[in-house]
Amino acid sequence: KPDGYIRSKVEPFLHGFPIVSALITSIALLAKQNFNDNGGGNCMEPVYKPPHCIGYEDGQTREGFNIPCGRGHDGAVLFHYVAFFTTMFLVPLIVGSSLGIIYRSVLKQDKNMAMYGASTLDLGGTARPPDRSNSRVVMHRALAYSISYFLAWGFFIVGTRFALANEEWPTAVRYLSNTFNPLQGF
Repeated sequence: KPDGYIRSKVEPFLHGFPIVSALITSIALLAKQNFNDNGGGNCMEPVYKPPHCIGYEDGQTREGFNIPCGRGHDGAVLFHYVAFFTTMFLVPLIVGSSLGIIYRSVLKQDKNMAMYGASTLDLGGTARPPDRSNSRVVMHRALAYSISYFLAWGFFIVGTRFALANEEWPTAVRYLSNTFNPLQGF
């Protein structure tokens, strides 16, 4: 596609979709009173369960306190389902189909170049072995991206499964998730 088409049609979507989805998620979590601090320094959806709430059910307020125990539980459930669906299905589907389209395009270019004997020319000065076509390089890069995605998000997905089962995240999974999750920026 020409640069003008990408700039006018595709790029606004790529900028607008994350902003709109973040606003919708934030508004939904605020509407469910899910604005509690978990003390961990991350932007997840903590349910209000301080030590003085041990032994109290969700919605009960201990004497001398104003905030009910378990505040934000509904928002946390909503967040966990949305986060699990997005990280487990939506993102891999979009990334996989995009990488598949790129691979198919490069494979088609390789076939066209092979018809003209262009693979024997070394125009760029990069001597490539005959078995290392551009499509193979793209396939390996796509595989590396997929492995990186699951390394960065795998522990978060495991922790979300615990949260959906109404269980606490194991400490090791929480630490691994907070350690590997910043890798998504690389």
